[in-house]
Amino acid sequence: MVHLYRGEMNRLTVWRQRLDVTSNWAILLSVGLTTFTLGSPQVPHYTLLLGLALVGISIVLEGRRYRHLHHSKWRAYVMECGYFAELLRGQAPEHLAGWREALAEDLRRPRYRLPAFTCMRARLRRNYLLLFYFITAVWVTKLYIHPAGPSSLEEFLSRLAVGSLVPWWFVAVTAVGFVVTATALAVTCPTNEELEDWSADSCRQTSPSR
Repeated sequence: MVHLYRGEMNRLTVWRQRLDVTSNWAILLSVGLTTFTLGSPQVPHYTLLLGLALVGISIVLEGRRYRHLHHSKWRAYVMECGYFAELLRGQAPEHLAGWREALAEDLRRPRYRLPAFTCMRARLRRNYLLLFYFITAVWVTKLYIHPAGPSSLEEFLSRLAVGSLVPWWFVAVTAVGFVVTATALAVTCPTNEELEDWSADSCRQTSPSR
C-alpha cells in the first residue's frame, strides 16, 4: 500500500508539473504577442486574434492534464483517508466505508472523476480568463494607437476589419461574443476547491465519468 501511494504521489506530481508548463506557455505567448504587436505599427491587429486562438488550444491541453491530475488527487485522497486515517484512528471514515472496493475497481478500470468540458472550464476560471482579458485589452489598444489615434468612432470601427475578407462588424460581434461566453463559462464553473472537495463523497455511490 505504501508503494502504491508513493507511485500515485509521483504521478500526481508529474501531472502538476505538466499543468504548470502549459500555463507558462500561454503566459509567455501572451507576453510575446504583446511585445511583437505593440512594437511596430506594421504588425496587423489580427495577430492578437490568432493569439487568442492559440491560448484557446492551450485550454484544451490543460483541461486534459487537469483531468488526469484530478483523478490522481482523488486516488491519493481515498488512500489517505481510507487507509492511513484508518491506521491512525483505528476505524475507517464513514463516508469512505467502501474505499477498498472503489480503489480496486478504479485500478482495474480507471475512470475520470470529471467530464473534459468541466476541466477546461475549471482551468479557464483559474488562469485563462485573465489572459483572455489581457489579450483583448492589448488588441483594443493596438487598434487605437496604430497607426495613430482615430479621429472618430467610425474610423476606429473600420480598423476592426481584417483586410477585405472579414468586415468590421463580424469581428466586433465575434470578439464580444467570445469574451462574454468565456466569462459566463468561467463564472458558472465551480472553483478548484469545490471540485476537489471529496469530504462528502461516498465510495459506494460514486458514478465517475469516462
